[in-house]
Amino acid sequence: MIAKVTQGASGRALIRYLFGPGRANEHTGQRVVTSGIVMGVKEERALTAVEIADLGAALDAANDSYRTNPAGGHIWHLSLSLPAGDGQLTDDQWAEIAHQAVEAVGFEREGVEPAAWVAVGHGTSATGNQHIHIAASLVRVDGSRVDIWQSKRTLSRVCAELEHTYGLTIIAGREGRGMPGLSRAELRSTAREQWAEPPRITLARMVREASVASKDEAEFVRRLRASGPLVRPRFETGGKEAVVGYSVALRTGDGDTPIWFGGGKLGRDLTLPNLRLFWEQSAGDRKAAVVEWSAAKSVAPGREAVLGGPRDWQRASEGIERAVEKLRGIPVSDLNAWRGAARESAGVFAAWSRRFEGDSPGPLADSADALARSAQRRPGDPVPSRAAVRDFRGIAAIVAQSALNNDSPMVWAMLVDQLGRTLRTISDAHIARGETEMVTALVDRLSAELTELHERFETNSARELIPGERAPKDRAAAVMEEILERQPGHHRVRGPSKERSIER
Repeated sequence: MIAKVTQGASGRALIRYLFGPGRANEHTGQRVVTSGIVMGVKEERALTAVEIADLGAALDAANDSYRTNPAGGHIWHLSLSLPAGDGQLTDDQWAEIAHQAVEAVGFEREGVEPAAWVAVGHGTSATGNQHIHIAASLVRVDGSRVDIWQSKRTLSRVCAELEHTYGLTIIAGREGRGMPGLSRAELRSTAREQWAEPPRITLARMVREASVASKDEAEFVRRLRASGPLVRPRFETGGKEAVVGYSVALRTGDGDTPIWFGGGKLGRDLTLPNLRLFWEQSAGDRKAAVVEWSAAKSVAPGREAVLGGPRDWQRASEGIERAVEKLRGIPVSDLNAWRGAARESAGVFAAWSRRFEGDSPGPLADSADALARSAQRRPGDPVPSRAAVRDFRGIAAIVAQSALNNDSPMVWAMLVDQLGRTLRTISDAHIARGETEMVTALVDRLSAELTELHERFETNSARELIPGERAPKDRAAAVMEEILERQPGHHRVRGPSKERSIER
């Protein structure tokens, strides 16, 4: 969540602007979301011209009466906006957010007279960002001033809390348990280039999938390179015998410079030392990893090069069912075990998202990202337990590389059910610990999407989902076709006027 504060000298002018069309006609659906106890304005409906004028006058009233005239202007204007990929919050949720922000800064606080303020909602901005505006008077009803000293630091803390409470993208610079945030430059680039999501998010899922699906570091390097990104090691100073870190970047078009991210910039859990905590490696395994890191392509392909059979999907579903039963026996206070389970199940969702959703991240990618947030720990916290890891690790490998056939969607429907149970089980543990901030991210935002995905799998065969066989065409079906074409025994024949699929 991004907070931007400005000051001005006229509440009337600000309200006219907020209820007007905007500089680029971007203001739509203007309405009062909530307001302070001084205002008493009607909420969640369009206002008449007279009501809009009265609202502006109410913001100016205290300063008009007392002529306090704070430096910079008596009107405080806060905009709170979400990155385009964060979905939608309800007006009730925005109202809670607005109250939390103004109370933290001090416009309404026990022991002092209140100041007038109002929160105005619009539709999404031209770049797809949902947002609200808070207009407030820096002069209280008794003529005293609202102290906004260090209010920016206060708002940074509030935004960090809100990001966790509502499962939002963590913006760069936030402290505490969480993943590195997105800079404003990244958000602007994402909107400008019309990417589905910022590269940092995509790369984090790729790394998380490769790490969870791999048994050792050498396999991790091979899997990561095979999934598409550019990968480079960081060797210990003065030698080539020890790798102490890595960077990844998405491939770019001709002439474009790749943007590299170190593991720690993707997630605290994705630094190389932290990844190594989840692999069982001998001295020989570590040497083999250095060889893979140093090579431009795979040196000694391993199990990641072996295509699994279609029946492996059934094994994955059964494996997750067993894993969920084990999770239910773990005390909710055992944070290390729950974080370990969240980390590994995030890898499973990431693997499935890459195969099914491809370049159009959807509910599978959202689930992976939400679970990754659940898995984060603060500096100094114990390492997540590996006890829960063993139940998920083989499942991630199956999802990453098992073959498909026409019966696969029915098994995928069962797999969606089991993965949905995993989300709910981890969410229940958060509820039991009073960590309601993760519940929205893990269940509330994803349940409907996963249910829709289940129904789609349950009612269609793989062949019916392939574009060209039926309409409408969509990106998910196109990705499925590409997957099927890579399976043994499937061959595409192209003709001058049509194309069809045949089985050899």
